[in-house]
Amino acid sequence: MSGIDEELRLVLGTDLPEVQELDDQEFQIPQVENVPTLESILDENAVLDDEASFLLPVDFTIPTLDPEELDAETKAAAKQESDEELREEEHGLMPPSHSQWIRDPLLPVVSQDPVLQINTLRGISAQIVSAVGRFDDGGASALAVCGIIAVGTTTGQLLIFDASQVLKLCLGSPALGAKHGGVSALGFNSDSTCILCGFTKGQILQWDVESGKLLRSISSVVPAGNAVLAVKFTSDPTVAVCSDSAGSVFELHFKRSLGARTWDSRCLFSHEKGTVRCISPLCLRGDFSAHPAAQCLLLAMVSLRKLLIVRQKPELSVIHASKAHADRVPSLSWRLLTFRDSADPVLAFCQGCSFSLYQVRFADEDLKVIKMIDYSVPFEILNFKWLSSSTLLILDTAEKLHALDRETGMALQELQLENLQLVSTSTKPTGDQAQQKRITYQSVCAHSGKVLFLGDKAAQVVSLKTWEERLDDLVRQDRHGDSLALAWKFYEGSAKAVVGLPAETKLKEEVVACKVGKILLNYVEFLLRRCPDQGKIQVMEGHFQKTLPLCVTCCIKFNKTEVLFRELYEKLMDHVVALGVLFQCLEPHIISGKLSSIPALVMKDMVAHYKDHGMTELLDTLIPHLDVRTLDLHQVVSLSREHKLTDALIYVFNKGMNDYTTPLEELICSMTQTSHAGAADEHVKVGNKVLVYISCCLSGKAYPYGLILPPMVETVKTQVFTCLTKVWVKDVEASEGPYLLIRTLLQHNTKEFLNVLSLAFEDLQDKQAIEFHQRVIDILLQVMLESTGFSPSQIGSLFTFLARQLAKAKDALFVNHQLFHQALDFLCNPADMTQQAERQQALLDLLSAGAAAYFEESKLLSMAEAVQFYQVCEFLYEQKRLYHQIFACYLKDPARKGETLRYLDDVISSGELTDEEKVLLQNEIICNLQELLALDPRLTASLVLRHLQSSVPLILEVLQQNTKSLFDFLHGLFNPRVDPWPFKASSLLDHSYHEKYLDMLCQTQPDCAVDFLKLSDTYRPEEAVEITRKHKVHDALAYLLEKQGKTEAAFSVLMECVKVGLQNSLCPDLADREGSLGEETNPFQEVQSVLRDVMAFLQRVSGTLDSKQRDDLWFSLLSFLLSPAEQVQRPLSAEVERGIKNLTKEVIESMTSYIPLMDILQQLMQDSLHNVGSYGEMKTLISGIIDAYVYEKTLMEATSSLYSQDLHWYLCSLRSAVSRGLSPAHQRCGVCTQRYSWGARLIVFSCGHVYHYGCLQSSLRQQEAQTEPEWACFKCQSPKRKWFPITTEKAEQESEITELDHAQIAASDSLKRAFKNPSRISILMELTGREMSSRDSFKQKPGIFQPGIKELPEFKLNLAPPPLID
Repeated sequence: MSGIDEELRLVLGTDLPEVQELDDQEFQIPQVENVPTLESILDENAVLDDEASFLLPVDFTIPTLDPEELDAETKAAAKQESDEELREEEHGLMPPSHSQWIRDPLLPVVSQDPVLQINTLRGISAQIVSAVGRFDDGGASALAVCGIIAVGTTTGQLLIFDASQVLKLCLGSPALGAKHGGVSALGFNSDSTCILCGFTKGQILQWDVESGKLLRSISSVVPAGNAVLAVKFTSDPTVAVCSDSAGSVFELHFKRSLGARTWDSRCLFSHEKGTVRCISPLCLRGDFSAHPAAQCLLLAMVSLRKLLIVRQKPELSVIHASKAHADRVPSLSWRLLTFRDSADPVLAFCQGCSFSLYQVRFADEDLKVIKMIDYSVPFEILNFKWLSSSTLLILDTAEKLHALDRETGMALQELQLENLQLVSTSTKPTGDQAQQKRITYQSVCAHSGKVLFLGDKAAQVVSLKTWEERLDDLVRQDRHGDSLALAWKFYEGSAKAVVGLPAETKLKEEVVACKVGKILLNYVEFLLRRCPDQGKIQVMEGHFQKTLPLCVTCCIKFNKTEVLFRELYEKLMDHVVALGVLFQCLEPHIISGKLSSIPALVMKDMVAHYKDHGMTELLDTLIPHLDVRTLDLHQVVSLSREHKLTDALIYVFNKGMNDYTTPLEELICSMTQTSHAGAADEHVKVGNKVLVYISCCLSGKAYPYGLILPPMVETVKTQVFTCLTKVWVKDVEASEGPYLLIRTLLQHNTKEFLNVLSLAFEDLQDKQAIEFHQRVIDILLQVMLESTGFSPSQIGSLFTFLARQLAKAKDALFVNHQLFHQALDFLCNPADMTQQAERQQALLDLLSAGAAAYFEESKLLSMAEAVQFYQVCEFLYEQKRLYHQIFACYLKDPARKGETLRYLDDVISSGELTDEEKVLLQNEIICNLQELLALDPRLTASLVLRHLQSSVPLILEVLQQNTKSLFDFLHGLFNPRVDPWPFKASSLLDHSYHEKYLDMLCQTQPDCAVDFLKLSDTYRPEEAVEITRKHKVHDALAYLLEKQGKTEAAFSVLMECVKVGLQNSLCPDLADREGSLGEETNPFQEVQSVLRDVMAFLQRVSGTLDSKQRDDLWFSLLSFLLSPAEQVQRPLSAEVERGIKNLTKEVIESMTSYIPLMDILQQLMQDSLHNVGSYGEMKTLISGIIDAYVYEKTLMEATSSLYSQDLHWYLCSLRSAVSRGLSPAHQRCGVCTQRYSWGARLIVFSCGHVYHYGCLQSSLRQQEAQTEPEWACFKCQSPKRKWFPITTEKAEQESEITELDHAQIAASDSLKRAFKNPSRISILMELTGREMSSRDSFKQKPGIFQPGIKELPEFKLNLAPPPLID
């Protein structure tokens, strides 16, 4: 099998047929290679021939999937392999090949795409350094951003910077810092006009940012000594919230009364209820100030145990609460996100290694919190902020930044904060939190897509790069492929962390495509600079083959074909190698339909290139996919005629000139020329395409794909029909004969050409069409009947076509019926027996098409029988329902004789036969029964049993004269080796046939006799015994005797078999004559098998015998084995002696289960044959008996020891449970509540409750009305009972007696039940004596094997359970 066939087999999962399976001479198949089929031509995306196979290489893939959906490791491996191949080609180690590079590659996977950019705020950093230098122990402590930047210091000063980092104000002073402490929290209002400043000693100041005026001084909100951890404005500019180091949260209201600025406050969360560690109010500015959330004043806070979302207006309420962890630093941040139908606030909550998103949805003035996403990250989160609505920036404890996508949780980039020393404070240790944790709430701020970080001596800002910046960065790194791949993500909308692109899809695509055009031009210039100027052409081709396909693919994907055929093409025009690679890269896009229009000049250069490089056949596939207006028609037509480009020629004439007949004439004439020249493969290839072209034209379809314009459909049909029916063709010699076009197509493929015409005639309805139809039929008859080069199959196809057309036309067409008789004589010519199968099939097709009406049935039947066309006869008989004649045809036909029984079963099972038809078929079956039995006796018998039960006696009577046929039939009925047994209804045949079959079976297959006797119960036992005894089938005879209860007789028969087998093993010549042993069969194997049957027989019957009968049978077998030479009166070979000794051991081992060991040993010692000679002959047997005795003795000792240990443990446990003392847990009676005195009679339960005997008894009697109550502790076990209190006077003073309560008794019963489970002794006895019973149990339970001496009375354990404790 060739490599191509192997690849196809792997793809399809099936084996391709070998060429030798077809008879080329029989089917007249020309010897051609790579013959295209009609299906492959109809498929517009069919695989090209071998010369153009590189157009679609094995690894060619149309990029319909996003590259991210592919496995990254697979792509990386493929990229590495591709780079290695390129290096090998550059060094000349690998010649370039069309199959080693991909013309339409997938876009590469972007391995590294930095989305973050970090910058140092130099102006602010310089001011911080200056402030630190002026004051000892001073430094930055807090940060706030809102268009302007505010930095607080530890000395109590507040620095205000504008957007350009210019210091505008310096508020506060060291004196203020000495009074109130350092700045610990900052917060701007929504319009950046004022700022709240919190201090470490609890003071809060409000400053006017524009004038630097102190507006309010708030000193009594935060308790003295507590630091302000956070102070922030809400969506309402008059409301702010703050939290202190104690864990309390306060709400501040700012007012103006008579020109004076006042304020008041209220506590939202007190530290007495818990410790709030982090707060974040929702602050909506600008256009979102009218959002419902702005009116509710949402506030999120995290305590040691819970995450809370609070609604401040119109009244304070908690709308959500979830679990939080006390040992992890929490972070909160709000963001207003736009969903399909609304814009809702979303809270991001991070703690430890997880972050969650909660959506607050507004519906009918009702708030509902929905958990959107919950992710885990492989690091511990210190702080985080929103960079955009889809991207979060997370800061871990190692001061490393992580950009994460909101929807997928995918990590986009990691970035380390260097030389910053982030400002942080520490939490106070609590009971749940033993270690201090860093918090950075006041050193990380976000505003307008930027996040600012405050360090001890510097400040840095992190933001997302714009989409153009990301592309430019990749281009600057000479990563043009990654840049184009990233641009495609921007184009289709799958990129992450996108900044700067328009939201409208069309505008976004235009902007990205424009940018891609610039990148492509830059990339091509880069490729030309890197191209080696000198060296092998293969190296240059390899350079462009690895790079240019990506440029072409991107131009197509981004709809930038004008860049491809203008700027890019102009840059490559002077480089011949690059231009050739460019043309080849266009091929897959043209074939797939992505590229249909190419400028005329480019197309002209492309055609010239393929012609110069000998790749013209590719143009035959490419040109039909292009716009004909871009082609040089003269160039393409000339090239097509010169190189026989069939599809290109047809396409140019059809689309460019509206000419559908010229290419048809030229191609058919070229078929004639190639046929004369002996180019069979070219002839077949062109012929198949012509047939498809004609079919398309007559059905209104364009070739090779598409549709003909509706106004031209009828015109095209008329032109094609007129062309085909031409008598003479222009520029063709008259010697070719008339109607050259039709004759050539008929000779090429008669059946397919007629099918094409048949499809076309279905749409012809008018009178003119009928006339044209008649003309085509007349031409077909003239061409085929007046020529001698057509085969019987072709003639049959013609008349089949005619019969079908006549049936459809309903007398509208005329054909001389005598022509059908001529065709019949031609097909049924008895003088010509060649191609018989082809002739018969042709005649069948003709009759199936309705031509039977033109023939006399009797004549047709006689002619078919004369030439052995049995399938034709079956066709005729089936119409007349002569099923018995069809059955006869099956028997006569050698090709279908094996299907006779299947046909009979199908016909009879169908239920469509009449009674008369059934009788005729049954008679025919009975007459040919012997022939059916010769085919398959089992299937024949099964057929008779299922469908001809009533005829079984008649069939048996017919078969009596032929013994072999009778046995075949009976064996098909009674064969015991068939599962399931085919014969079930024993009432159909009496005992005589069962006995007759048994007699035949004993003669032919004696091994099956026992199986038959076990299955059948219709035979007479006495007759069966006589039959088996007559034919000496000992195993069957023994089975019958055992079934009759004649145990000794059956044993004698089996022993006779042993003797015969032993004699045969001692006389190999006799065994060979009887055919009982093969060349490689052990001569002693038969004896071993029979002896094992004897042992199995004795084991079966031992349960039904008394001890004397059992001993006689077993010892008879043992005596035979101890003296085999005396029994057969022949010396034994060494091999037979070894086998006898092994069998003796097996017999003794089997006897030990039924015969006492001492009796076996005594028998061996009393044997006269063993009274003399050496002890060695008996040593092995006696040693085995002694070993068994030692084993059983050891077992007995181990069993006794285990029993004693179990019994001792049980008694100790029971004694400990009974003697366990109880101590009362209370000093008062549970009924009368009086203290008990010394000497009183009490009842103490295991639960510790104590009662006076009389109190509990009286209460129980009154409740249960019983003389003897059931004792129970009513406090523990009977809480639902009604108890009557007993006074002190009724309590009886008796002597103190401690009794067992119900709990103690229940514990004792539980212990008893526990010892009912199998102990170690019971498990051991079960393993060693599972199948044993007592010696006398055989009479009670017949059918069970007898036990050995291990079950004798002296070995049995007479155990009894211990007495129960009252």
